[in-house]
Amino acid sequence: MKGKSFQAKLTLLFISLVTVVLLVTVLVSFRRDVRMQKQDLSLRILGMARLASLYLDAETLMQIKPELASENAPVYKEIQNTLIKLKNVTPFVDSIYTMIKSDQPDKWVFLVDSGDKRKVVARCGEKYDVSKYPDMRVAFERPSVDKELTTDKYGVFLSAYAPIYDKNGKAQAIIGIDIRAEAIRAMQLMLLYRFIGILIFGIALSIFFGWIFGRRVTGPVRSLMEGVRELGKGNLEYRVDIRTKDELQELAEAFNKMSDELGQEKQKLQRYYIETVKSLIRALEAKDHYTSGHSERVAHYAMRIAKHMGLPDKDIKLLEEVSVLHDIGKMGMPEEILGKNGPLTTDERKIIEQHPSVGEDILRPIEFLKPGLSAVSDHHERQDGSGYPHGLKGEQISLFAAIAAVADSYDAMTSDRPYRKALTQEEAIQVLEKNKGTQFDARVVEAFVEHLKELKSKT
Repeated sequence: MKGKSFQAKLTLLFISLVTVVLLVTVLVSFRRDVRMQKQDLSLRILGMARLASLYLDAETLMQIKPELASENAPVYKEIQNTLIKLKNVTPFVDSIYTMIKSDQPDKWVFLVDSGDKRKVVARCGEKYDVSKYPDMRVAFERPSVDKELTTDKYGVFLSAYAPIYDKNGKAQAIIGIDIRAEAIRAMQLMLLYRFIGILIFGIALSIFFGWIFGRRVTGPVRSLMEGVRELGKGNLEYRVDIRTKDELQELAEAFNKMSDELGQEKQKLQRYYIETVKSLIRALEAKDHYTSGHSERVAHYAMRIAKHMGLPDKDIKLLEEVSVLHDIGKMGMPEEILGKNGPLTTDERKIIEQHPSVGEDILRPIEFLKPGLSAVSDHHERQDGSGYPHGLKGEQISLFAAIAAVADSYDAMTSDRPYRKALTQEEAIQVLEKNKGTQFDARVVEAFVEHLKELKSKT
């Protein structure tokens, strides 16, 4: 009886511990994923605001007088239709609007508003007090997004803003994008239901198998507890290995399955973010047929170089993902500089040379991309130290950045540009070999040239 009593106590203790740990783990994971979801959403609408600002012409927008009568003008209706189309592209966006400054520092004026899903429209010429919204007040200086939800007479929103530049690079107006709080809460509620299901599943398993494992809990439970701790740390790749050929092994398999499901959800969030940014990059590249598809080709070349150099599969995949985003910083560059059909001035070149740093700032909050961000921040650095933006040289330049630099340059050379025709593969190889050790990493060039020659010999 004493043995059975101890077994029952041990089993109940096991069930209680697993339940508590699962509860804490799921709570921590849920809070982390909510935070990640909010960060991803903020980045998405910030990118949308940047992209949407490129669709509007500042000179055309400034033709609208900030008064109610302007709403009947053709140019007002044209811009409003554009904003409505941009809003309808993404279901969770509530409204998109444009504003200009007034003669009062904290009073801005609405020009054109797409209207929200409740058919509420800010009228042309209507003033808005921005003094309580610090993230909005910097919108004429740089793209920004609210750190927290904001409240005004129109409702509760998470908003992003971006300046609309004229041909001289001066911000004449801003564009704002609102997401209603209800939409954000609906997304969080779906995430909550998923985690509650996982919690209930875990508790049910612990109760069901607890009584069966009474005599053989010590060793296997340590393995399970270690798995739970690793899961709580965010290590979704950790797997519990128990081979007892009984229900304990089934519990381990169920735990691993739960880890797989959490990992798949995390991967979906990561993939959703990557695909969203890719779409923004494609939209940016679509404005210039000379650069259309450039980012994806660079990612493809970088992946082939990494494979030929024998990098681990995990590094190859990470390099491919960051390489496709290597020019994301150009989304923060003025359109008139990006689309200039001639040589850049010294000031314009200084601006464009900031795009690697801007790209790194955009992607830094995304944890799973951090190990590969050097491919974004340093892909214009040179081995001799004459590159930009930091003037790194030699071993200061990571292998990821060195590979991205070769892939980027090769695609640029073998693609048509407004100022020259594309080089042949042989001509591009000659340039790479001529500049290895000064501009390019010699190891990367040799691996890429060897790979290209192997491919050619097979055709």
